[in-house]
Amino acid sequence: MFKRIKESEKLQRFRELWDDPKTHSIMVLVFWLIFMAVLIIFVRLTAVSNVSSNTTVTKATNFDSIKSYEFSYVQGSNELNGKVHDDSILFILNNHRYYYHNDVYLINGDTGVKQNLDLGWLKINTKMLNNLLGGLTGADINDYTQYVVPLDRFINLYEIDTDADLTKAMTYNILLNVYKKDGEINKVVLDITNYRIFRFNDNKPYVLTLYFYNINEVNDFTKGFDKIVGGK
Repeated sequence: MFKRIKESEKLQRFRELWDDPKTHSIMVLVFWLIFMAVLIIFVRLTAVSNVSSNTTVTKATNFDSIKSYEFSYVQGSNELNGKVHDDSILFILNNHRYYYHNDVYLINGDTGVKQNLDLGWLKINTKMLNNLLGGLTGADINDYTQYVVPLDRFINLYEIDTDADLTKAMTYNILLNVYKKDGEINKVVLDITNYRIFRFNDNKPYVLTLYFYNINEVNDFTKGFDKIVGGK
């Protein structure tokens, strides 16, 4: 077997080319390029492997860990959709696009007009929910965790800096259910019927559902809109 290899025409031809000064340098260069290509591929594959093994995906197991998300608020037949990045909100209302950052602006093309618009449901965001549930212990029920939240706490966070006497509100509660999928928050259901009774003497059941999508995966959309509304 070794003799056949030794006597192979291809091997003999290779030796002739290798011994020829004219082709020797070219062959050395080709081998060097092949070696470098293999080395580069190996390094890249190793780097990708290290990144994959060292990257930890943090799930949104609590509201404090949610910095950006898309959302849908649903109450009865009413629905409000949009997305959040830090303290800024982009949302659709009555087929119009609005941007919130300190104030609310109606966006029309490349212009933004300041609006006197109550944020309503949009005030129930992840930061408010995180403060709302602070120090409370929930009860696990089926596929959700239920929290009993004092109504005066809800009013203070929802209405913000209210001067109203909330003594009577201390006798009421609201229910807040937090749902998770694969360990990550994906839905919140708030029964704020008692809030409606206390504030508006409206005793009809009032349940608001907040759905979360693409948590911490929403690109920063604020720069373009800040330029529109800030005129910079």
